[in-house]
Amino acid sequence: MSRRNLTALVLGLALFLCFLLAALFPSVLTDYGLKEMFPAWLPPSGEHLLGTNALGYDIFTEIVFGTRDTLFIGMMSSILTLLFGALFGTLATRNGVVGGAFNALINVFVLLPRLVTLIVLSTFVGSSRWSLIVLIAAFSWAGTARAVKAQVVHLNAQPFIENCVIQGYSRSHIVLRHILPNLSDILLSRFLLGVNSCIMMESTLSFLGFGDLYHPTWGTMVNFAYKRGAFLRQAYNYLLTPGVCIMLLSLSFYLISVYAASRRESIGE
Repeated sequence: MSRRNLTALVLGLALFLCFLLAALFPSVLTDYGLKEMFPAWLPPSGEHLLGTNALGYDIFTEIVFGTRDTLFIGMMSSILTLLFGALFGTLATRNGVVGGAFNALINVFVLLPRLVTLIVLSTFVGSSRWSLIVLIAAFSWAGTARAVKAQVVHLNAQPFIENCVIQGYSRSHIVLRHILPNLSDILLSRFLLGVNSCIMMESTLSFLGFGDLYHPTWGTMVNFAYKRGAFLRQAYNYLLTPGVCIMLLSLSFYLISVYAASRRESIGE
């Protein structure tokens, strides 16, 4: 294992733990309540590290409390994406009508313009947290399904799977006891990268006005900052800070995924 990969892991975990602390214990990082009001558009100072917004809320406090919803939507969307991808990718390796149907389904979802489709559907299904989670997962699983399908096809050609078939084990037994455990590395990698994709997709939808206003995320904060005149007032701290946080959170998962990928390659060798 190279020093570079170990450094990536340490840095990624450090960033992730900082955001996890903010998500679980926001009161540890800020002395103010989420709806505690002050004079509007105060500049950054010792009392307000990032100043206040158009409504007089402390921007740093909004950032801290927004961490929970951003992380929750990103991780839950990625978990659902992983489940859909693993299930459909495995079913696509079956012979006959079932395998053909799921192969066709994967190909259709790969070709769909994901962002445009999500924007259109978001106008009909609402903008609650769970609506966003289900929508993002429903149109993000195709890449995972293709990766899982390729790995399952490779595993099915291995001698130990052929021995299980010859000994009369059922297909469900083979999948649960022998195939799924051998998919753990690729599923972990897809999950880590999927969190990045889901966070960026949620932030994009929230910025466009399709986010949950009752549980504002960092993307919703950027939307509010733009609509309430932060650019005209040159309140760049209000505009840029949520974007920087999105970048750092995505970076943490990417760095961890780099380490996971390098570990998988070293084991393969």
